[in-house]
Amino acid sequence: MLRQHFILRRWRYSAIMIVALALLACGKRRQDVNPSTFSAGWVADSTEHFRVFEPPQSPRRPQLKFFAQSCEDAYADLSKLLGLSLTQKISIYRFITNQDCEAAIGHAAVYVDGYQIYTRVGSPIGGAIAVAAFSSTDPEAPSFELIKDGLREAFDNESESIHGDAARLKSEGRWLPLAALMNPASVSDREAYRIESASFVAYLIQTQGIDRFKMLWRSVLDLPLSLEKIYGGTVQELEEDWVAHMEREAKRT
Repeated sequence: MLRQHFILRRWRYSAIMIVALALLACGKRRQDVNPSTFSAGWVADSTEHFRVFEPPQSPRRPQLKFFAQSCEDAYADLSKLLGLSLTQKISIYRFITNQDCEAAIGHAAVYVDGYQIYTRVGSPIGGAIAVAAFSSTDPEAPSFELIKDGLREAFDNESESIHGDAARLKSEGRWLPLAALMNPASVSDREAYRIESASFVAYLIQTQGIDRFKMLWRSVLDLPLSLEKIYGGTVQELEEDWVAHMEREAKRT
């Protein structure tokens, strides 16, 4: 369990480094986005695992190669820690503003569509890389909105304690039951959703390992049944075990 805890903390630091480099240089179902509708004339740089694109008017063009390599360096850690091996390159389209991104693709940054990432200069993308990396290994895997959102939030969260943040929500009376998290569209407290989804994914990886998490990612069953088949407990039982783990981890930080 200590190794899995180290995995998430170390990758979060790598994700934060990506954000810092970007600033210095300056879960829904898949919906197809066609870059050809907006990326004509965009400049690109390519590394072994990434293609990074920016519009020609971007003031950050001189730093594009530097940013692409920073993504490559961070992915080197991710592949070792989570046992991933990309089957195709991840494309990253960096808009200048959130408004530009939303106007072009219908989503504000950061949005992951399969193994493509749409974002703006300066947005954190460490978690998006983690989601895209999983998607690249099996592009047809359905995954689940809660699991994808939780993975992204777990690796982008800059807090020292994801579980501590979630425990505070519970003490403040803002706790969302796991059954509610499974229907993100119905959740009005988005901050609670982000924190809890990150804590839940961290719990799954820390206590049950990455292999079962990969099975969950690829499962074609609905989420409650997938959790029961893969992790051996009902939604209520898993929530009880998650909360106990969360509270133990919160006390350690």
